[in-house]
Amino acid sequence: MADPIKTQIIAFLRAILNDEIRTGLDIAQYNISSVFSLSESNTQSVTSVAVNDVSSGVTYTYDSTLQKVTITSSLLVDDIIELNYTYYSNYSDTELIGYIKHAMGYISVNQYADWQIKDDDNIYPSPSFAEQNLIAMVAAVIIDPQNQSIRTPDFSVNIKNPMSTADMISKIIAIFKKSPAGLFTILGSDEPVEGAY
Repeated sequence: MADPIKTQIIAFLRAILNDEIRTGLDIAQYNISSVFSLSESNTQSVTSVAVNDVSSGVTYTYDSTLQKVTITSSLLVDDIIELNYTYYSNYSDTELIGYIKHAMGYISVNQYADWQIKDDDNIYPSPSFAEQNLIAMVAAVIIDPQNQSIRTPDFSVNIKNPMSTADMISKIIAIFKKSPAGLFTILGSDEPVEGAY
């Protein structure tokens, strides 16, 4: 079962990265194989499958690992197959979980907190809502250190002067330690402005 906290951190991270869910449509013609590969990676779900513009009664399975749809209904040569699905254009959940683990490592090294994703796929101990935003923000910096403005529901950071990724992360964590709720700051200046968004 997916950890709701990890799911929320992924949602925060996708919002920071503007990696919004999109809809895709693939059209193929049946010849021999009833297995169809989706053209977009990071597919989240297959919403419908139609054969010759009819979706009623079409049975299929979706393999999320291989990003393939297998139609189990009988097909005739030259049938037109329409595959409707949702996907993220930039990152899979697996990639984002890797960045989240990396972020939790940075946060631990900066002596704020120690979290782990255990074998049951849950984060221990459970981070607070504000800490979930911190994890997402640090992961976003790891993914895109050139991003000059990062916002979460709890706080925002604007980067005035370029600095190394490690320094940027250390500064974000240090600022968060001072005021974990409602903090706005410009990295490179000494004065955070609390409560501003």
